[in-house]
Amino acid sequence: MKSFLQRIAKAYFDNEKDNLAEYCFIFPNKRSGTFFQHFLNSMNDEPVPVFEPHITTISDFIADFSDYVEASRYDLLFTMYNEYARLSPDIEDFDRFVFWGDMLISDFNDVDRYMADAPMLFKNITDYNEISTDFLTDEQKLIVKQYWGVDLPLGNPESFWSHLNEKGEPRTNRDSFVKLWEILHPLYAAYRKNLADRGLCYSGMQYKEVADRFKLMQAEDFPYKRIIIVGFNVLSTSEIKIFERLRDLGIGDFYWDYDLPDAFKENRSATFFLKKYVRKFRSLYDISLDEVPMPEIEIISVPSNVGQVKLAGKMLAEMAADGQISDASNAIDTAIVLPSENLFIDLLHSVPESISSVNITMGYPLKLTSIATLMRNITMMHIRAKKVRDTWSFFYEDVKDVLSHPLLKAIASDSCREIISLIDENKMFTIPVDWINGNFEDLSTVFFPVEDQQSGDSVFEYQCRLVDFIAGRLKELDDNGSAAMELGFLTRYRISLDLLHNAIKKYDIKMKENTFFHLIERTINGESVNFIGEPLKGLQIMGVLETRALDFDNVILLSMNERIFPRKHYTRSFIPDILRRSYGLSTLEFQECIYAYYFYRLIARATRVRLLYDSRTSGLKGGEMSRYLYQLLYLCDSSNIVRSNAYYDMPPLKNAEGLSVVKTDEIMSRINRYLSTGDDRISLSASAIKKYLNCPLEFYFHYIEHIRQEDEITDYMDESTFGTIVHEVSEFSYKRLKGNRPELEVTAEILDSLQREVTELEKLITSATNHYYHHLPSQSPEGEPYLNLTPLHGEAKVIGEVIREFIIKMFELEKALVPFYFIEGEHKFNARIPIDETRAFNISGSIDRIDRLADRRTLRIIDYKTGGDDSTFKDIDELFDDKKAILQLYLYCNSLAGELKKDIPMQPILYLFKKFSTEGITPVKKGGEPVTDYRELNGEVMAMLKERLSPLFDREIPFEPDPSKEHCHFCNYREICGQAQ
Repeated sequence: MKSFLQRIAKAYFDNEKDNLAEYCFIFPNKRSGTFFQHFLNSMNDEPVPVFEPHITTISDFIADFSDYVEASRYDLLFTMYNEYARLSPDIEDFDRFVFWGDMLISDFNDVDRYMADAPMLFKNITDYNEISTDFLTDEQKLIVKQYWGVDLPLGNPESFWSHLNEKGEPRTNRDSFVKLWEILHPLYAAYRKNLADRGLCYSGMQYKEVADRFKLMQAEDFPYKRIIIVGFNVLSTSEIKIFERLRDLGIGDFYWDYDLPDAFKENRSATFFLKKYVRKFRSLYDISLDEVPMPEIEIISVPSNVGQVKLAGKMLAEMAADGQISDASNAIDTAIVLPSENLFIDLLHSVPESISSVNITMGYPLKLTSIATLMRNITMMHIRAKKVRDTWSFFYEDVKDVLSHPLLKAIASDSCREIISLIDENKMFTIPVDWINGNFEDLSTVFFPVEDQQSGDSVFEYQCRLVDFIAGRLKELDDNGSAAMELGFLTRYRISLDLLHNAIKKYDIKMKENTFFHLIERTINGESVNFIGEPLKGLQIMGVLETRALDFDNVILLSMNERIFPRKHYTRSFIPDILRRSYGLSTLEFQECIYAYYFYRLIARATRVRLLYDSRTSGLKGGEMSRYLYQLLYLCDSSNIVRSNAYYDMPPLKNAEGLSVVKTDEIMSRINRYLSTGDDRISLSASAIKKYLNCPLEFYFHYIEHIRQEDEITDYMDESTFGTIVHEVSEFSYKRLKGNRPELEVTAEILDSLQREVTELEKLITSATNHYYHHLPSQSPEGEPYLNLTPLHGEAKVIGEVIREFIIKMFELEKALVPFYFIEGEHKFNARIPIDETRAFNISGSIDRIDRLADRRTLRIIDYKTGGDDSTFKDIDELFDDKKAILQLYLYCNSLAGELKKDIPMQPILYLFKKFSTEGITPVKKGGEPVTDYRELNGEVMAMLKERLSPLFDREIPFEPDPSKEHCHFCNYREICGQAQ
């Protein structure tokens, strides 16, 4: 079966061979024109060459008849802004204009391309509030809120315009939003005139100009005797007017790619516009097919993106081996189509060796290259940089992202690795620029701060230096030419920088740092890197748009997921949908018809079609196949379609019941160190005992095998850091008054003084926060409490105020206890607790606070808690199951008694800071009765401890997971043991 383009070429070769030089053929894109020319030339068997027709694209054809040159995106954007600034007295700065400047450019382009009555349309937009209809979707309202600060009601049509036009308020962003509607038509007219006066235009303006010009032209005014239109689908109004004029003059000939299997024609979206065009614009020669057979279609679910390209490579190898690809050295009859460019590089690496040549039509998006992704990380780093006391600092996550980038690691691997290691070891939250540049000079170009936040020049100069630096280092290190592609990407990126900067200078635009960064990002998003190849040879790797008017025997389509193909389209427009329909502008339904046609036309005349989609379901990603696949299953006979699933062979789970670790000689030697009194001794902590009681297997992983999760630096204050700061401030509040004395008598007067000394308290909080949260270096002599008094900001300042209220409340509550005697804070101990008649285990830890009550006998053993702990328990068993914070206090009391070698009363106390306001300071209670002396219950507690802990030292009892699975959800080792599966 001959392809669509072959049939047209044959018709004209057979009937018009001698006249072709006087004809012009217009195609949707260059690729289809190239294939047509190839087919036309291949039909000539005579030694005398055929005079070739003029072959062009629709955009080039329009440009040939226009007096204007299409302007660059920068010319359009900056011209729009300057005209807006001239018309609006309340001018927005360029930074705020960029987003909706693009919307205006798009809308004005649509108005002209679809030849709408601009004055009437813009008047209707201005008057539209009288209809009391909300034309913005909820998504668009959120965009309006983000960029104008206007909080629009969601889902409430009647209140939209009244919300925007409330009277009696000072002018705000919402007034600016309304004001824009009022100047839409003057802005449109001024924008067009400014461009036209300079011989420039935008695409829609050019189409409208040519459509109007053609109305006045006669057949003899055209340089061609016939103009043949080939392979179009959804037409704009200006294109329709142009085609109508060519038809009416008798010089137009039209060919529509409408030969589909009967089942496909039932899809209304795919054929909606074509049905009208086939009747309206006739073909001189009948090239239609009597019947189009259904292709062999296979729909394959693959639980991976990379798995799709690997499977596609396997299919290619099989087709080449089976002869389904007619010539593996020139697989021009086979196309792999990528709706998503993200799979492009993986696909290149998956093409089998049997396919010796590949032609890439789609280009590789520059935004996916390594230099673009590195610049994205660097942009975020600069946007979030802070300057405090003349020192610039970057956020640690941003620095690590930049240093972890493959491109930077390729040119400075040692420095990248060392800086990341130092950040992790020192838990650095903000990274001073001076520290990086002072210690790692080879990266000073990367971490150079942009001092002038208002200057686009500063950002431009910085990025140019950075690109040149990276390119220079790559050239130095590249001894085998392997960096050629990266260097090409860097060159393209540098060109983009220059183009943007030149346009800014040309139009004298003032912008902030962030705007330049964002404009670069948008520029990169629209550019691609074209590969050099032979267009008429090899396996064709294509994007969807490049397939127009082309036919292939074998088609493999990847990423056939909903929202990828077809893509989810967003209407970012100032023109309400109802007015778009009324004035014949493009709508979302147009887009649906366009992509439905692309899909059905592409597969219609293929012999074999393979449709792959990602079946994974995770998060918001549903693994849903495209609506087009569902339509195929509905429209086509089951004999024509095969559905299959591609799976990975996964090894079986080790043990569905969880792991069990037998205690070997090596493991027992480690455990026995907890019992040792020699130099090899190690100690259990209260936390380690708690972990063993929760789950013996978790204890094994953590303390025996030392499999630890790295401490994660977070951009918020976690509960552990919060508690540490509270501990520190509470300790130093009394410690600084105690000095070197054995104890401090705390009176009501002292507590009043502590409450009044807010400045001193705030110094303690600031110092502790900067040390434990911000990880700032000390600014005081060693031993002094005020290590770093850099002022707190943002979240840290708010949390500091919460801590201050906690401590002040503690002082207030402790007035009921005066006098009492503060002895020590953060008392470190090492002790031994018997496990049986002959053995004792080592225990060490730190008691938050020890003080003595007024009776001068009873010690209070205090543990500060900033979480949701409870100070009451029903029975001894509960201490070992749910109330381990109280068990911890009993361990402290026993350890301290052993250290003091005294049998004295000790009262276990939990200071529950979060409950101070509601419960005050309450002692530990059993069954509602306060525990005034730990010795009252200590015998029962220690007996239970020995019973629960002795299995740790029993060789015959393995480490097994907690059978209740109560602690599995948050366990760091749940993936290892299999217990939580």
